[in-house]
Amino acid sequence: MEKYTDLEQVLQDSSLALITDSITTQRELGRAYVRYRVLSKRQKRFSDYYSNVFFGHSVPEMYVFMKEKLEADNYSFKEWQLPNEKLMLSEPDLYYKEESFNSGDTNICFILGHSGSGKSMMARTLEGEDIDHIELDDLLLTKDHFTMDELKDYSDMFYSFFNGEGAKYYIGVEERESIPKEDYEDKVFIDFVRFAMEYSKQHKDKKYIIDGIWIYLYFDDPSVFEDYAVFIKGTSFLKSKIRTVKRERQRDKETLQARRQMFGREVRNYLLDEDKINRYRLYFGNHEDTVLRAETNEAAKKDETVVNELKRINECFVDGDADGIDEILKRAETDRELSNWNRLRIINECKAALYELRKNAD
Repeated sequence: MEKYTDLEQVLQDSSLALITDSITTQRELGRAYVRYRVLSKRQKRFSDYYSNVFFGHSVPEMYVFMKEKLEADNYSFKEWQLPNEKLMLSEPDLYYKEESFNSGDTNICFILGHSGSGKSMMARTLEGEDIDHIELDDLLLTKDHFTMDELKDYSDMFYSFFNGEGAKYYIGVEERESIPKEDYEDKVFIDFVRFAMEYSKQHKDKKYIIDGIWIYLYFDDPSVFEDYAVFIKGTSFLKSKIRTVKRERQRDKETLQARRQMFGREVRNYLLDEDKINRYRLYFGNHEDTVLRAETNEAAKKDETVVNELKRINECFVDGDADGIDEILKRAETDRELSNWNRLRIINECKAALYELRKNAD
């Protein structure tokens, strides 16, 4: 079979079946997946190979991905980018001055990233008895959620702000109606972040973590944070939003619908937000005090190893490389890090691919 280098050529080949971002309904997605399911094993391998080449995922993976996407929201996807572009791909997590923060030399850390990207989870891995974790979302309508006594338990920094120079921002929904946005939302985040920077210098015996999207929304210049620890979640926009919508499913329908409407607006504002986050990534990315780590855990790493080996089998299959498949098989047989199940998955796929190659050669 001729090896294609252009996606359009693949899509025009009726012996193959791919799932792309042109699908906008569950019914259409189901039909596309059925076309793949009825292919011969050989053509499935070719389809998976080209799907990985152009989208970074096999056809079944694309099916799950698109299914989640359609379930997450029923808006039109005309403005969404291809699955292998920035909207869907995560960056490594970025840690600037991590060692300094861990040692206590730097005692305040700012965490930013898309809403739902896992900023709070990142913060919780660093929390301890000597760490205050503050979510900037709590700056809005604080009076409706915290009494002044409760603020003392939440964070000494938070309490000091609302009990001092930030007292005018200690309001609830009733007061909010009479205050212009430019005198409240456009100022409270800036004033608090600057207060936090000064407060942390006066309280070196404690550590502070501050997270929220408001950091990159209200501070265009990343150099403002150069003297402090800065962590950036690399989780992609789409993955972040799917997490958020799934989380909202635990709440009432009215809240979920409001969240979905906001989701639509956030899709339209995606490029603006991503540009602001990228400004921070570029500024801190090449710094000697910066460490980059992929968002993964040990289990995910092992799964990724298996997925990569399965992709490699199909790549060798398309190239007619029986020796390459045999090498993968031998590697799986001797890899003690693999579970018995994953070892068998790889070995069986290798044997099936070798059988198909030899059958077609005859």
